[in-house]
Amino acid sequence: MSKKDYIGIFGGSFDPIHKGHIESLKSVTEKLNLSKVLVIPNKVSPLKDLSVASSLEKIKMLEIAFKDFKEIEIEDYELKKEGPSFMIETLQYLDKKLGKKKHFLLIIGEDSFQSFHRWKNYQHIIKMTSLLVMNRPGLKNDLTTKAIELHQDCIENTYGDNNFKKGKIYFIKINPNPASSTHIRENIDDQSVLSEGLDDDVLKYLQEQKIYNKDD
Repeated sequence: MSKKDYIGIFGGSFDPIHKGHIESLKSVTEKLNLSKVLVIPNKVSPLKDLSVASSLEKIKMLEIAFKDFKEIEIEDYELKKEGPSFMIETLQYLDKKLGKKKHFLLIIGEDSFQSFHRWKNYQHIIKMTSLLVMNRPGLKNDLTTKAIELHQDCIENTYGDNNFKKGKIYFIKINPNPASSTHIRENIDDQSVLSEGLDDDVLKYLQEQKIYNKDD
């Protein structure tokens, strides 16, 4: 398959989008020479609390964060739909929109992989995509080991010259930034935490809009 037929999929709450998201996605995009990656913010995650930022604020922060990345597009499907966001439904929507000849590379962090068995129709998600798992610092290794054991039949140790297969799980080694959206929200008045974890222009926008301290 031509590399141009691969489409990266990177979903999340992005509440807010931080350097960990940006640097990880940039690293994977460059490492795999991807020509198109869809960043898909969700409105209601089944496995997380409700977002603080509105849909419009998320879109704006993502546009600011990825303004210099020509390969990255923002897909707002999950923000527009009612109810919780399920990746299986998003993939089915993209299948119809982009055509079945496209090969989706679903990019997730190691933390998400640890709970991947809780995703709706997770086995079908694997069949529809190549699952790319990025390492993340500060996690309990035993949970990753358990997840690997659970999905053992799908694990591939190598991907050659970007030769990805649907129904397989690959581990992508990057140099991850430990930034956390939760830590940023909980320390919204600590300028050092914000400067360390957020893109300068994203920080400027969220402070101007008072997204996480609207009671001030």
